[in-house]
Amino acid sequence: MKVYIQETPLYLCADASTLDIDIQDKSVLISRYTGKMKHLLNHIDLLEKSTKYKAVIIEHHEPDILIGDFTNLYKIISAAGALVINELGEYLMIHRLGYWDLPKGKIEKEESIQIAAVREIEEETGASDVQLKDSILTTYHTYKIKKKRILKRTYWFHATAPKQDLLAQAEENIEQATWLDYTQFDESSEPIYQNILDVIHSFQHLNP
Repeated sequence: MKVYIQETPLYLCADASTLDIDIQDKSVLISRYTGKMKHLLNHIDLLEKSTKYKAVIIEHHEPDILIGDFTNLYKIISAAGALVINELGEYLMIHRLGYWDLPKGKIEKEESIQIAAVREIEEETGASDVQLKDSILTTYHTYKIKKKRILKRTYWFHATAPKQDLLAQAEENIEQATWLDYTQFDESSEPIYQNILDVIHSFQHLNP
């Protein structure tokens, strides 16, 4: 399981050597889970207060137990969204609070993941005729609301829609909804959330 805390990835796994990262890098912290919640809380606090590490890895021979203990420390909110592509190959992206993002939002009670994804796209961007395709991946990131820790689990899909005029949802602090030629997008200079990069890169890997 990969979770972003303040844009730093936290990996919960059985063996760090199975991950596709350089575990010899001195900026990668590797720790063996002791089975005590305080151990997890110490690492969470570290990531919430510091960005000194490129990644933090916590290992345990039974990763399901590790993941269960970790998620028990959070209120889990489920969301759905999509990477929407038009007939020109442009990506539908939004700009919110200084970052480029993809349209997504909370799944309402008794709402399916797929319906939630399409609804959020339509609400946040004004797009219509959105056709949901395949699932891409599920991402996790954390934040706080009134000192309560939240773990957001977001289900991501590939979707298509015809190129059209868009309308950003201002009440959700969305400053811009636009079609972008991603081949011209500079990931090194344009602020964009790391989990959004994971979605885009996963899609591009599946659709070279």
